[in-house]
Amino acid sequence: MKTYLLPASHAPSENELTDADKKFLSEHFQPASYELVVDDKGIDWNKIDSIEVVTAPRAAGPAGWFVKNMLYNGQDRYHVAVYSGRYELVLPNLSYAAVKYVIRMIAYFARQRIPYSGPDGLTATAEG
Repeated sequence: MKTYLLPASHAPSENELTDADKKFLSEHFQPASYELVVDDKGIDWNKIDSIEVVTAPRAAGPAGWFVKNMLYNGQDRYHVAVYSGRYELVLPNLSYAAVKYVIRMIAYFARQRIPYSGPDGLTATAEG
């Protein structure tokens, strides 16, 4: 069985986002009524095949420890990928709050159920 994002009736709030999250998203993530744009590349909403959220990998050893604990305060980071045919749009190294915002914004603009894989609880989903 697949998991699908369910369309949302209202846009998410930016209240949980840090200033750094807001800045990054404003520079790299522009949802609009007709398409999703990431880094100046767009996909029409009804051409999105699937959404995937994964925990960002970290290098083993001192460098990986330093990045996670000193740069990201010990918190995991996530990548969000949006797939359409052979194309993908990726938002890398997002905080959990930023991922939650992005997924909820996609659910708000989506016109249909979109196949989803990733952590539970980011937005409403359904099995099908």
